[in-house]
Amino acid sequence: MPRVRLLCPSGYSWEIATRQTETLLRAWFDEVLPWTFIPGRPGIDDFETLWPRIEVNPMWAWKLGMPTDPDWLCDGRVLGRWNEFQAKDGETGLKALLALRQELERELCELSDRER
Repeated sequence: MPRVRLLCPSGYSWEIATRQTETLLRAWFDEVLPWTFIPGRPGIDDFETLWPRIEVNPMWAWKLGMPTDPDWLCDGRVLGRWNEFQAKDGETGLKALLALRQELERELCELSDRER
């Protein structure tokens, strides 16, 4: 998986760059995500949960020569965008990351259809 940056509502940030999605990234999500969201207090706060935001950038295959095989979208229309990330652990983190990628791919398809 690509380079992932998380920013929690209280201002803390975390970053990881790895292509080992099912192992390292999931373990990292398990360790970090429980500290990145703020649950609201019933009857006191006007929100249920403040979720972290995520920015994802592609990583390239580790090999000599020209960069190849990006593992995330490389279109400038979606790069560098911070998105709300509703996940609490490794399992929900990977699912949310996949859902985010699918949402961005759908958006790019819609943009391409409009340009035709």
